[in-house]
Amino acid sequence: MMNKLRTIFHPIFVFVGVQIAWIILMGIWINWYIQNRRDFEEFAKSIKPELFDADLNWVILLEGCFLMIVILGGVLLIFVFWGKQARLNRLQSNFISSVSHELKSPLASIQLYLETMKLQKVSPEEIQDFVDIMLTDTERLSSLIDNILEASGADPKGLKLHFQSIDLKSLLSEVIEGHQRNFAEKEMQVNLEVNDCPPLQLDKRAMKMVFSNLIGNALRYSSKGSPFTIRVKQNGKFCDIDFIDSGIGLSDKDCKKVFGKFYRVQNKETQNIEGAGLGLYLTREIVKNHKGKIKATSEGRGKGTTFTVSLPMNGVNQESKNRV
Repeated sequence: MMNKLRTIFHPIFVFVGVQIAWIILMGIWINWYIQNRRDFEEFAKSIKPELFDADLNWVILLEGCFLMIVILGGVLLIFVFWGKQARLNRLQSNFISSVSHELKSPLASIQLYLETMKLQKVSPEEIQDFVDIMLTDTERLSSLIDNILEASGADPKGLKLHFQSIDLKSLLSEVIEGHQRNFAEKEMQVNLEVNDCPPLQLDKRAMKMVFSNLIGNALRYSSKGSPFTIRVKQNGKFCDIDFIDSGIGLSDKDCKKVFGKFYRVQNKETQNIEGAGLGLYLTREIVKNHKGKIKATSEGRGKGTTFTVSLPMNGVNQESKNRV
Protein backbone atom coordinates (compact mmCIF):
# COMPACT_ATOMS: atom_id res chain seq x y z
CA MET A 1 0.00 0.00 0.00
CA MET A 2 2.79 2.42 0.94
CA ASN A 3 4.66 1.66 -2.30
CA LYS A 4 1.54 2.46 -4.33
CA LEU A 5 1.12 5.78 -2.48
CA ARG A 6 4.78 6.66 -3.11
CA THR A 7 4.30 5.95 -6.81
CA ILE A 8 1.18 8.09 -6.98
CA PHE A 9 2.83 11.02 -5.18
CA HIS A 10 6.11 10.84 -7.11
CA PRO A 11 7.18 14.39 -8.12
CA ILE A 12 6.85 13.62 -11.85
CA PHE A 13 3.26 12.37 -11.48
CA VAL A 14 2.41 15.34 -9.25
CA PHE A 15 3.89 17.76 -11.80
CA VAL A 16 1.99 16.18 -14.71
CA GLY A 17 -1.20 16.08 -12.63
CA VAL A 18 -0.92 19.78 -11.78
CA GLN A 19 -0.46 20.67 -15.45
CA ILE A 20 -3.46 18.58 -16.50
CA ALA A 21 -5.60 20.13 -13.72
CA TRP A 22 -4.47 23.63 -14.76
CA ILE A 23 -5.31 23.03 -18.44
CA ILE A 24 -8.73 21.59 -17.55
CA LEU A 25 -9.44 24.54 -15.26
CA MET A 26 -8.43 27.03 -17.98
CA GLY A 27 -10.65 25.22 -20.50
CA ILE A 28 -13.64 25.31 -18.15
CA TRP A 29 -13.07 29.00 -17.37
CA ILE A 30 -12.72 30.00 -21.05
CA ASN A 31 -15.83 28.03 -21.99
CA TRP A 32 -17.81 29.62 -19.15
CA TYR A 33 -16.58 33.09 -20.11
CA ILE A 34 -17.52 32.66 -23.80
CA GLN A 35 -20.98 31.47 -22.92
CA ASN A 36 -21.62 34.40 -20.58
CA ARG A 37 -19.69 37.09 -22.45
CA ARG A 38 -22.75 38.92 -23.80
CA ASP A 39 -24.40 39.04 -20.40
CA PHE A 40 -21.22 40.55 -18.93
CA GLU A 41 -21.01 43.17 -21.70
CA GLU A 42 -24.63 44.27 -21.29
CA PHE A 43 -24.19 44.48 -17.53
CA ALA A 44 -20.95 46.47 -17.87
CA LYS A 45 -22.49 48.87 -20.45
CA SER A 46 -25.35 49.63 -18.11
CA ILE A 47 -22.86 50.59 -15.37
CA LYS A 48 -20.05 52.33 -17.32
CA PRO A 49 -20.49 52.55 -21.14
CA GLU A 50 -17.16 54.38 -21.70
CA LEU A 51 -15.26 51.16 -20.96
CA PHE A 52 -16.20 49.90 -24.41
CA ASP A 53 -15.00 52.99 -26.34
CA ALA A 54 -11.54 51.32 -26.67
CA ASP A 55 -10.82 47.73 -27.59
CA LEU A 56 -9.12 46.23 -24.52
CA ASN A 57 -9.61 42.57 -25.42
CA TRP A 58 -5.98 42.17 -26.52
CA VAL A 59 -4.76 43.67 -23.23
CA ILE A 60 -6.84 41.22 -21.25
CA LEU A 61 -5.58 38.36 -23.43
CA LEU A 62 -1.92 39.34 -22.85
CA GLU A 63 -2.48 39.67 -19.12
CA GLY A 64 -4.06 36.22 -19.01
CA CYS A 65 -1.20 34.68 -21.00
CA PHE A 66 1.39 36.34 -18.77
CA LEU A 67 -0.37 35.13 -15.64
CA MET A 68 -0.53 31.59 -17.02
CA ILE A 69 3.21 31.61 -17.85
CA VAL A 70 4.06 32.88 -14.35
CA ILE A 71 1.98 30.17 -12.70
CA LEU A 72 3.42 27.43 -14.91
CA GLY A 73 6.94 28.72 -14.26
CA GLY A 74 6.30 28.69 -10.51
CA VAL A 75 5.05 25.10 -10.64
CA LEU A 76 8.12 24.12 -12.68
CA LEU A 77 10.48 25.75 -10.14
CA ILE A 78 8.74 23.94 -7.29
CA PHE A 79 9.13 20.67 -9.16
CA VAL A 80 12.85 21.27 -9.83
CA PHE A 81 13.63 22.19 -6.21
CA TRP A 82 11.53 19.29 -4.98
CA GLY A 83 13.56 16.92 -7.16
CA LYS A 84 16.86 18.40 -5.90
CA GLN A 85 15.75 18.07 -2.29
CA ALA A 86 14.70 14.45 -2.81
CA ARG A 87 18.09 13.71 -4.41
CA LEU A 88 19.96 15.38 -1.51
CA ASN A 89 17.95 13.38 1.02
CA ARG A 90 18.75 10.17 -0.85
CA LEU A 91 22.47 11.04 -1.01
CA GLN A 92 22.51 11.88 2.69
CA SER A 93 20.86 8.58 3.57
CA ASN A 94 23.31 6.61 1.40
CA PHE A 95 26.26 8.53 2.85
CA ILE A 96 25.27 7.83 6.46
CA SER A 97 24.74 4.16 5.68
CA SER A 98 28.07 3.86 3.85
CA VAL A 99 30.08 5.72 6.50
CA SER A 100 28.53 3.66 9.29
CA HIS A 101 29.62 0.48 7.50
CA GLU A 102 33.06 1.91 6.76
CA LEU A 103 33.59 2.79 10.43
CA LYS A 104 32.25 -0.45 11.86
CA SER A 105 34.20 -2.87 9.68
CA PRO A 106 37.78 -1.88 10.66
CA LEU A 107 36.77 -1.29 14.28
CA ALA A 108 35.25 -4.78 14.49
CA SER A 109 38.40 -6.23 12.95
CA ILE A 110 40.69 -4.43 15.41
CA GLN A 111 38.50 -5.46 18.35
CA LEU A 112 38.53 -9.11 17.22
CA TYR A 113 42.34 -9.29 17.02
CA LEU A 114 42.81 -7.49 20.33
CA GLU A 115 40.41 -9.87 22.08
CA THR A 116 42.20 -12.83 20.50
CA MET A 117 45.55 -11.58 21.77
CA LYS A 118 44.07 -11.00 25.24
CA LEU A 119 42.22 -14.29 25.69
CA GLN A 120 44.45 -16.75 23.84
CA LYS A 121 48.11 -17.64 23.67
CA VAL A 122 49.38 -16.28 20.39
CA SER A 123 52.79 -16.92 18.85
CA PRO A 124 55.11 -13.97 18.12
CA GLU A 125 54.61 -14.55 14.37
CA GLU A 126 50.82 -14.38 14.73
CA ILE A 127 51.12 -11.28 16.89
CA GLN A 128 53.14 -9.61 14.15
CA ASP A 129 50.50 -10.55 11.56
CA PHE A 130 47.72 -9.25 13.83
CA VAL A 131 49.56 -5.97 14.36
CA ASP A 132 50.08 -5.52 10.62
CA ILE A 133 46.39 -6.12 9.95
CA MET A 134 45.34 -3.72 12.70
CA LEU A 135 47.69 -1.06 11.36
CA THR A 136 46.11 -1.49 7.93
CA ASP A 137 42.66 -1.07 9.47
CA THR A 138 43.71 2.05 11.39
CA GLU A 139 45.14 3.53 8.19
CA ARG A 140 41.82 2.82 6.49
CA LEU A 141 39.98 4.58 9.33
CA SER A 142 42.39 7.49 9.23
CA SER A 143 41.97 7.84 5.47
CA LEU A 144 38.17 7.84 5.80
CA ILE A 145 38.24 10.46 8.56
CA ASP A 146 40.62 12.63 6.52
CA ASN A 147 38.27 12.42 3.53
CA ILE A 148 35.26 13.38 5.65
CA LEU A 149 37.09 16.30 7.27
CA GLU A 150 38.36 17.60 3.93
CA ALA A 151 34.94 17.25 2.28
CA SER A 152 33.17 18.96 5.19
CA GLY A 153 35.15 22.17 4.62
CA ALA A 154 33.09 25.17 3.59
CA ASP A 155 35.13 25.60 0.41
CA PRO A 156 36.98 22.52 -0.88
CA LYS A 157 38.76 24.78 -3.38
CA GLY A 158 40.45 26.47 -0.43
CA LEU A 159 42.43 23.41 0.67
CA LYS A 160 45.71 24.41 2.28
CA LEU A 161 48.46 23.18 0.00
CA HIS A 162 52.24 23.45 0.41
CA PHE A 163 54.05 22.94 -2.88
CA GLN A 164 57.50 21.42 -3.24
CA SER A 165 59.50 19.64 -5.92
CA ILE A 166 58.36 15.99 -5.96
CA ASP A 167 59.66 13.01 -7.92
CA LEU A 168 56.57 11.15 -9.15
CA LYS A 169 58.18 7.73 -9.35
CA SER A 170 59.32 7.87 -5.73
CA LEU A 171 55.93 9.14 -4.53
CA LEU A 172 53.99 6.50 -6.46
CA SER A 173 56.30 3.74 -5.22
CA GLU A 174 55.73 4.93 -1.65
CA VAL A 175 51.94 4.86 -2.05
CA ILE A 176 52.02 1.43 -3.73
CA GLU A 177 54.15 0.07 -0.87
CA GLY A 178 51.51 1.27 1.58
CA HIS A 179 48.90 -0.83 -0.23
CA GLN A 180 51.13 -3.88 -0.67
CA ARG A 181 49.16 -6.02 1.79
CA ASN A 182 45.89 -5.22 -0.02
CA PHE A 183 47.42 -6.10 -3.38
CA ALA A 184 48.72 -9.38 -1.93
CA GLU A 185 45.28 -10.27 -0.51
CA LYS A 186 43.67 -9.77 -3.92
CA GLU A 187 46.62 -11.37 -5.72
CA MET A 188 46.86 -8.34 -8.00
CA GLN A 189 50.02 -7.71 -9.98
CA VAL A 190 51.00 -4.03 -9.98
CA ASN A 191 52.97 -2.55 -12.86
CA LEU A 192 54.54 0.90 -12.49
CA GLU A 193 55.62 2.34 -15.84
CA VAL A 194 57.35 5.70 -15.64
CA ASN A 195 58.79 7.40 -18.69
CA ASP A 196 61.04 10.41 -18.32
CA CYS A 197 59.13 12.98 -16.28
CA PRO A 198 60.86 15.83 -14.41
CA PRO A 199 60.00 16.60 -10.77
CA LEU A 200 56.69 18.46 -10.37
CA GLN A 201 55.59 21.17 -7.96
CA LEU A 202 53.08 19.30 -5.79
CA ASP A 203 51.69 19.14 -2.29
CA LYS A 204 53.01 15.76 -1.15
CA ARG A 205 50.33 15.01 1.44
CA ALA A 206 47.46 16.00 -0.85
CA MET A 207 48.84 14.13 -3.86
CA LYS A 208 49.41 11.02 -1.72
CA MET A 209 45.69 11.21 -0.89
CA VAL A 210 44.89 11.43 -4.61
CA PHE A 211 47.03 8.42 -5.54
CA SER A 212 45.84 6.44 -2.52
CA ASN A 213 42.19 7.10 -3.37
CA LEU A 214 42.68 5.99 -6.97
CA ILE A 215 44.59 2.86 -5.96
CA GLY A 216 42.00 2.05 -3.29
CA ASN A 217 39.28 2.54 -5.88
CA ALA A 218 40.99 0.03 -8.19
CA LEU A 219 41.37 -2.47 -5.34
CA ARG A 220 37.70 -2.28 -4.43
CA TYR A 221 36.30 -2.60 -7.93
CA SER A 222 38.73 -5.14 -9.42
CA SER A 223 38.40 -8.90 -9.27
CA LYS A 224 40.93 -11.16 -7.59
CA GLY A 225 44.08 -11.73 -9.62
CA SER A 226 43.42 -8.98 -12.15
CA PRO A 227 46.31 -6.75 -13.34
CA PHE A 228 46.69 -3.10 -12.37
CA THR A 229 48.95 -0.62 -14.15
CA ILE A 230 50.10 2.88 -13.29
CA ARG A 231 51.61 4.62 -16.30
CA VAL A 232 53.33 8.02 -16.22
CA LYS A 233 54.06 9.88 -19.46
CA GLN A 234 54.51 13.39 -20.78
CA ASN A 235 51.69 14.93 -22.79
CA GLY A 236 52.71 18.36 -24.04
CA LYS A 237 52.69 20.78 -21.11
CA PHE A 238 51.18 18.14 -18.82
CA CYS A 239 52.33 14.96 -17.15
CA ASP A 240 49.65 12.24 -17.42
CA ILE A 241 49.34 9.53 -14.75
CA ASP A 242 47.05 6.69 -15.86
CA PHE A 243 45.57 4.31 -13.26
CA ILE A 244 44.43 1.34 -15.37
CA ASP A 245 42.42 -1.45 -13.76
CA SER A 246 40.59 -4.49 -15.15
CA GLY A 247 37.59 -4.15 -12.88
CA ILE A 248 33.84 -3.90 -13.37
CA GLY A 249 34.07 -0.82 -15.62
CA LEU A 250 31.78 2.19 -15.90
CA SER A 251 29.04 3.37 -18.21
CA ASP A 252 29.41 6.69 -20.06
CA LYS A 253 26.93 8.24 -17.63
CA ASP A 254 28.87 7.09 -14.57
CA CYS A 255 32.18 8.30 -16.05
CA LYS A 256 30.77 11.83 -15.97
CA LYS A 257 29.10 11.60 -12.55
CA VAL A 258 31.61 9.54 -10.59
CA PHE A 259 33.47 12.64 -9.31
CA GLY A 260 30.33 14.09 -7.72
CA LYS A 261 30.12 14.49 -3.97
CA PHE A 262 28.67 11.36 -2.32
CA TYR A 263 28.04 9.80 -5.74
CA ARG A 264 28.34 6.01 -5.91
CA VAL A 265 27.63 3.69 -8.81
CA GLN A 266 24.46 1.79 -7.98
CA ASN A 267 24.11 -1.70 -9.42
CA LYS A 268 24.17 -5.31 -8.26
CA GLU A 269 27.96 -5.50 -8.68
CA THR A 270 28.68 -2.56 -6.35
CA GLN A 271 26.03 -2.89 -3.65
CA ASN A 272 28.34 -4.82 -1.28
CA ILE A 273 31.49 -2.77 -1.97
CA GLU A 274 32.56 -0.37 0.75
CA GLY A 275 32.94 3.34 0.11
CA ALA A 276 31.50 6.68 1.20
CA GLY A 277 31.42 8.45 -2.17
CA LEU A 278 34.00 11.05 -1.12
CA GLY A 279 37.34 9.75 -2.43
CA LEU A 280 36.94 10.68 -6.08
CA TYR A 281 35.27 13.98 -5.21
CA LEU A 282 38.25 15.02 -3.08
CA THR A 283 40.63 13.69 -5.72
CA ARG A 284 39.09 15.99 -8.33
CA GLU A 285 39.24 19.03 -6.02
CA ILE A 286 42.90 18.44 -5.11
CA VAL A 287 43.87 17.95 -8.77
CA LYS A 288 42.00 21.15 -9.71
CA ASN A 289 43.89 23.03 -6.99
CA HIS A 290 47.10 21.83 -8.65
CA LYS A 291 45.79 23.39 -11.91
CA GLY A 292 45.43 19.89 -13.30
CA LYS A 293 42.65 17.75 -14.74
CA ILE A 294 41.23 14.30 -14.06
CA LYS A 295 38.95 12.12 -16.13
CA ALA A 296 37.56 8.60 -16.14
CA THR A 297 37.25 6.47 -19.26
CA SER A 298 35.91 2.98 -19.74
CA GLU A 299 34.88 0.77 -22.64
CA GLY A 300 31.85 -0.39 -20.67
CA ARG A 301 30.77 -2.79 -17.97
CA GLY A 302 33.28 -5.51 -17.22
CA LYS A 303 36.06 -3.89 -19.29
CA GLY A 304 37.92 -1.97 -16.62
CA THR A 305 38.38 1.74 -16.01
CA THR A 306 41.22 4.20 -16.57
CA PHE A 307 41.54 7.28 -14.38
CA THR A 308 43.89 9.85 -15.88
CA VAL A 309 45.41 12.61 -13.73
CA SER A 310 47.00 15.40 -15.78
CA LEU A 311 49.35 17.69 -13.86
CA PRO A 312 51.08 20.79 -15.32
CA MET A 313 54.77 20.35 -16.04
CA ASN A 314 55.56 23.92 -14.95
CA GLY A 315 53.81 23.41 -11.60
CA VAL A 316 51.67 26.04 -9.89
CA ASN A 317 52.82 29.64 -10.10
CA GLN A 318 53.36 31.77 -7.03
CA GLU A 319 50.11 33.68 -7.48
CA SER A 320 48.12 30.46 -7.50
CA LYS A 321 49.97 29.27 -4.38
CA ASN A 322 49.03 32.38 -2.48
CA ARG A 323 45.41 32.14 -3.58
CA VAL A 324 45.18 28.48 -2.50
